[in-house]
Amino acid sequence: MEKSLKILGNGQVWDLKGILPATPQKTFEDLFSGRALGRMARGNRKIFSRFKEKGKITGLSVTKALLSRKPQARRMALMLLEDLAKNAALGIEALTEGKGIKEKWLDKERRYWRNLDSVVIGGGVSEGATGRILVTLIKRHLSKNGHFHIQVHQARFPGKEAGFLGALINILEVICNEGKRKELEKIAAVALDLGREEIGVGLLAIETDSGRIILSKKKQPWLIQYSVKTPYQRQLKIFLDARRDYTKRERIKGGQIRGLILKRIANLIVQALNKTQELGLVCSGNIGVAIPGAPSADGFIIDSTNYLPFFRKQDGFNFARALAETFNKRGLSGYRAHLINDGIAAGIANTYFDFPKIRRGKFAFLGVGSGLGGCVGLKG
Repeated sequence: MEKSLKILGNGQVWDLKGILPATPQKTFEDLFSGRALGRMARGNRKIFSRFKEKGKITGLSVTKALLSRKPQARRMALMLLEDLAKNAALGIEALTEGKGIKEKWLDKERRYWRNLDSVVIGGGVSEGATGRILVTLIKRHLSKNGHFHIQVHQARFPGKEAGFLGALINILEVICNEGKRKELEKIAAVALDLGREEIGVGLLAIETDSGRIILSKKKQPWLIQYSVKTPYQRQLKIFLDARRDYTKRERIKGGQIRGLILKRIANLIVQALNKTQELGLVCSGNIGVAIPGAPSADGFIIDSTNYLPFFRKQDGFNFARALAETFNKRGLSGYRAHLINDGIAAGIANTYFDFPKIRRGKFAFLGVGSGLGGCVGLKG
């Protein structure tokens, strides 16, 4: 990875406790996430009920209220963002001062959060006007509490594109070396983001000698991107607790959903490869994949979240191998998946493409979506 970026580790901080002394059982995700903002809005149903998203009051309802022509709704939205920003600042303070408590954290993991220089706020809550206001408020709260030196940035890529971009940047050198071996001036590459509600895929073009990602006509780093829904809301409710024992019937159902997810991934890859041919490009055999949980070197997913039933190593399932087998069944041989945690991928993407903006030193990325995850790294 060029531009002197070094990732220290996965920053999954959703279960960080002890941020608010009055409610020490509250986790960082309880206080600072899209879900948290939705819960706060549901406490003011009279105001936010007119801004429902698919029949529900969510974090997006606050954004709709903020952008509405209703003065009272705008004021209430700003008040909720103020509370969310205060919670974020308290969490960042706990992390940078080494006071955060997270089960199973080693001293090494606790230390790499200390003394942050920059924080990038990503995820759905960071988009547009809502994100700009949130970042401004977080800066204000940090400064009040003596952390004025910490820069806070709004993520350039708040959505699924951050995952597939980071997954590709993670293997950029591998892709460029492949292009050189094939004596190509430029090479196309496909990357995936496997999310809670959507599977996203992006197709990018890269100059093999320089490693520069070629911008599209719309000045985006991807030539095209597609996405499909994962069968989460309708079919995955029985898998909300990944720690419990499942019945035989549930395991069969989970296996069927797993197969459906793999099929949808393959369909997206085929779409991207068809577009590659239309553009007259040769596609790399190396595919970057941003996943929840931690990837092992041999292609397993460790501690995958519950919206991917039976995808984990403890289930005896090798994701990278299964993906290759799925491709082979579609006549797509010679493709290899390279896995990376989705929070780390998003952090890489938002730091890499906004490299001049991020201060030299230690940075953290916090993805404020339906949950809260991220990474910590160093910019040289």
